[in-house]
Amino acid sequence: MIIENIDIERFRAIENLKLQIGKNITAIAGRNATLKTTVLGMLGQPFTISTGHPMYGCTTIDGYNFKSQFKEKFKLSKTFDRFGEHIWTLNFYNNGYYKDNQIKITSMKRPTKSNPDDIRFWNAKSRAKGSGYVQLPVYYLSLGRLFPIGETAKTKSVDIKLTDEENIFFTRYYKEILSIQDSKDASAVMEKADAKRSFVGVNDTTHDVFTNSAGESNIGRIILAILSFKRLKDKYPAYKGGILLIDELDATLYGYSQKKLVKFLYEKSKELKIQIVFTTHSPMIMKEVNSLQRNEVKKLQKQRIDPSIISYNYECELIYLESYYVGEVGDSKRMITGRNIRTSSDLNTIIDGINMQPSTVRQSVNVYLEDERAKSLLFYLLSKHLDYNFENYFNVVDIDLGWTNYVQLHQKNVPEFINSVIILDHDVREKADRTKLNYILNTAKNILFLPEDVEKGLFMLLKDPIFYSEFEQTIQEVRMPYEICFRDWVEAEYDAKEYKSWFAYMEETLGGINKLFDFWFLKNPDKANKFVQEFIDVYNLIAEKLGFDYMMGLVANDNENAELQK
Repeated sequence: MIIENIDIERFRAIENLKLQIGKNITAIAGRNATLKTTVLGMLGQPFTISTGHPMYGCTTIDGYNFKSQFKEKFKLSKTFDRFGEHIWTLNFYNNGYYKDNQIKITSMKRPTKSNPDDIRFWNAKSRAKGSGYVQLPVYYLSLGRLFPIGETAKTKSVDIKLTDEENIFFTRYYKEILSIQDSKDASAVMEKADAKRSFVGVNDTTHDVFTNSAGESNIGRIILAILSFKRLKDKYPAYKGGILLIDELDATLYGYSQKKLVKFLYEKSKELKIQIVFTTHSPMIMKEVNSLQRNEVKKLQKQRIDPSIISYNYECELIYLESYYVGEVGDSKRMITGRNIRTSSDLNTIIDGINMQPSTVRQSVNVYLEDERAKSLLFYLLSKHLDYNFENYFNVVDIDLGWTNYVQLHQKNVPEFINSVIILDHDVREKADRTKLNYILNTAKNILFLPEDVEKGLFMLLKDPIFYSEFEQTIQEVRMPYEICFRDWVEAEYDAKEYKSWFAYMEETLGGINKLFDFWFLKNPDKANKFVQEFIDVYNLIAEKLGFDYMMGLVANDNENAELQK
C-alpha cells in the first residue's frame, strides 16, 4: 500500500474532490467523459526512477521504462488547459515512500518553439525536471489491439526471452484467466510493429501470435507487466513495491475472464507489493471488486469493527465518477464529482447509472416474526446495540403466522422462507416436539428464537417483589406499587391470554413498553447481546446468498480501530 488518497483541488471539471485508493487494487468506473483516464494519469504522474537509483534504466519485459510518461496519460487543450489550474495532492501511507508522506503537483508553463504556452505537470515545490518525484517504479498500460489484424504482414514476432520459470508463470495464468483448457507447448511471444506498438500472445500447437485475439493480447500484456515487477522484486533489495495503472481493463474481454483477471491482480498486488489502479465500464468487474470488499467486511465483522465510522481504506476500492451541473438557469456548466463505492446497494445504483437507468434499488431481507410484540422486542434490542439505521437492512413482513406454519414452509423449501430471517417466540423451545426442535436447531440455519417470552417473561420477572421494588424506582413518574401492578393477577402463573392482558394493562399505564424492556435488558445483558449477534449472523448468512450488504456487529473500541488502520 503506497497511495492512501488523492486530493484534487482542481483539474478541468473536477474541484475539491478527495478519493480513497485501495491498498491493493482500485477500480475507477463511470460513463464516458467523466475523466477516469485523467484521474488514472494523475495518480501515476509523480512516480519515476531517476539517475542514481539502483533500478535506474530498468525496463519492463516489453521495453517500457518504469517512469511516468506525460504524453501517455494526458492530452491537453490549448483552449481550456491553462497553467496553474491543475492542482492535486497524493497522500501516502507512512511507510517511508516520500518525505512528509505527500506530494503536491501543479501545472506550470514550459514554452516550446511550436507552443509558447505549452504546460507540464511538476512538483509544486520545484520546477526542476523530475525534481522531488517519488522514487518508485510505475507502469502505465493502455489496453486494446494497437494495430489492425490486416497489418500483421508489416509486423514481426519477437522473442521476449522469458526464463523457463517465467514462461510457466505466463502460460499458467494465460490459460486460467481465459479458461483455455489445452494449450500445449505454449510460449509467450510479442508481435511488434514499431517501438511504440506491440501485441503480446502465445505460440502453441494450434495457433501463433499472429492469430491471437485482442483479448488474448491484453491478458498477455497484463501478465508481462506483473512479471516485470516480479523481476524487480527478485533482483533488487531496494525494491519497495510499485504502481501499475491499466486503462480500460475490460477491453476485449468476456465477462468470466474479467472476474478471474480481477482475482489475479488482487493476488499479485499483495504478493509483489504493487498498488494496481484501473479504469473500467464493466458491471462484472465492479461486482467482483465489491465481492472482494465483502470478503474483507466479513473479516472485520469477526473483529466487530465497522469501517464506515473510522478512517479506513479497503484493500479493494471502487471509485465512481459522474457528472453534475452548476450555474444558473440557461447558463449551466458540467462538472465531475466522484465517491468511493463500498456497499452493494450503492453498487447497484451506479450500475444503473452506467446503464442510464433510474435507480430505485434498495436491498431488503425479509424478517418474519410471530406477532407485533416480538417485533417490538427485536427493534428495542437492535437499537440498544447498533448505532446505525438498521431498518434500512431488512423489512419485517406484516403477517402473523404461528411457529408451526413457519417451520412447515421451511421444510417444504419454499424459497421465501429459506431466504428470509425467521424469529420464533422463546417458548417454542418448550412447545416443539423433539423432531421439529432438532430441525430448527440443526438444519434451519435462518431460524432463531427470541431471548425471552415477551408477555410471560416480563410478568414472571416482575412477579418477584424484590425485582419489582427495583423496577418501581425506574418509573417514578407513575406511582404504581406492587399490589396495584398485579391487582388482578394474584396467582404465580396464568395462561397466555392472561399474560397478554397484564402486558396490555402495563403498556397503557406506563404510556409504552420501553420501561418494561429497559428493566429486562438491565437484568439480562448477556441474553440480549447473544441474541443480537445471532440475528446479525443469520441476517448476514442471507445477505451473502442474495448479494446484499452485511450488517455490522458491535463497534470496536478506538484502540482496535487504530490497530486495524495500521
